[in-house]
Amino acid sequence: MPFIGDEYHMRNMLRYVGALGTAAGAALLLAACNPDRVLDVGDPDVVRPGNLTGKGALPALRNGVLGSFQIAYSGGGDLQNGGHEGIIQLGGLFIDELINAETFSDRINLDQRRVTAANGSMVALFLDLSRARAAAASAARNYEQLDPGTEGHAEMITIDAFAHILFGEHYCSGVPFSTITASEELIYGEPQTREEMFTTAVAKFDSVLVMATALQSAQLEGLARVGKGRALVNLGRWTDAANAVSAVPTDFAYVIEASSNSDRQKNGIWHYFNNSASFSVAEREGGVGLPFVSDADPRVGPVDTGVPGFDGETPLIISAKYDEETTPTLLAGGIEARLIEAEASLRAGQPAAMLATLNALRASAGLTAEGDPGTQVGREDLLFRERAYWLYLTAHRLGDVRRLVRQYARPVSAVYPSGPYHKGGEYGTDVVLPVSADERNNPNFQACIDNDP
Repeated sequence: MPFIGDEYHMRNMLRYVGALGTAAGAALLLAACNPDRVLDVGDPDVVRPGNLTGKGALPALRNGVLGSFQIAYSGGGDLQNGGHEGIIQLGGLFIDELINAETFSDRINLDQRRVTAANGSMVALFLDLSRARAAAASAARNYEQLDPGTEGHAEMITIDAFAHILFGEHYCSGVPFSTITASEELIYGEPQTREEMFTTAVAKFDSVLVMATALQSAQLEGLARVGKGRALVNLGRWTDAANAVSAVPTDFAYVIEASSNSDRQKNGIWHYFNNSASFSVAEREGGVGLPFVSDADPRVGPVDTGVPGFDGETPLIISAKYDEETTPTLLAGGIEARLIEAEASLRAGQPAAMLATLNALRASAGLTAEGDPGTQVGREDLLFRERAYWLYLTAHRLGDVRRLVRQYARPVSAVYPSGPYHKGGEYGTDVVLPVSADERNNPNFQACIDNDP
């Protein structure tokens, strides 16, 4: 984690969230949460672990964690006059969901699969996600001591677990996870392999499931089950993943809220489409990407604005999926549970069951049924296309493309954009995001263990 080898980064790590408005309006909320309670926190701009004096301080930690995670996940609006990207936008830009429509070189390099560890957008994203993860882990430890087994306790563990998944799906193998103690001592973490990140997430979700049963919380249970299933799929444990999500209703949804109370609280995906005209829905990017525009699929909802993006050249096509500044962003849902079951059916040699599951979902959205492609490769293509449309801009696509290489033996050139780049030059060869250059301050981190998909 980190960026904390100097005083500046130490202060950044301890600033769990910027303003209370983020936590109140853009927090990840349980269905039963009272939104008025979120506002009942004093001076949450800096919540230092050493300031905890009792159970009454826990809401401040919780709100800070939720606000930090929102920024790391879906981004925000006018943070210091420029907006702030989350992992949804930057992961989508790196793969075939989005293309660059502006002039910022760091994001152009990301879109072109030419990413350095010193890339400014990458440094900021790694810090944001690391901050959210470390803050969640710290808050969970305080809940364990002061208010164990409660919804807040379970929620902090889930944020920590999802951060592990996002690191595992997007970054190279070898991400270090550091911690800050109650006395504000930095403990540098050791790098974790990709498999260790996912295995850690599974264990955390298992602990939440125990709490959810005791609390009789269907919302927490659904969240933990979908998260666990997602981690297990990444580990290639498809049957276990299907079993984990089988009890999740298809209409289950756990979202990150957005708000118009302040620019910072606005949905960051909406912001980069509508305010800064920075990113555009991609169309067969690099010759192998999906036709997110020409398919005109309502799950993506491409809308041609008829004007160019900020660069004055790239057609600005936005997604109606994020049509308002207050549109919430899905973190985990019942549709993903069914997609996990469909993949388990395919891996078990039951293509008819896979097709039945996929078509039931399509029918629920008023889409026509798909026929059996007739070949294993065709069925795999169908499954991952359905995943891409259902889960568009929810930070799943890069993980899925990596799995196509790792678990389905697809060549990198067949699934990663390549060839001529639309702003000139050629696509690069990067297949994962790098650990930030600032992590060099961590004496336990030398370099990624590997950069394989």
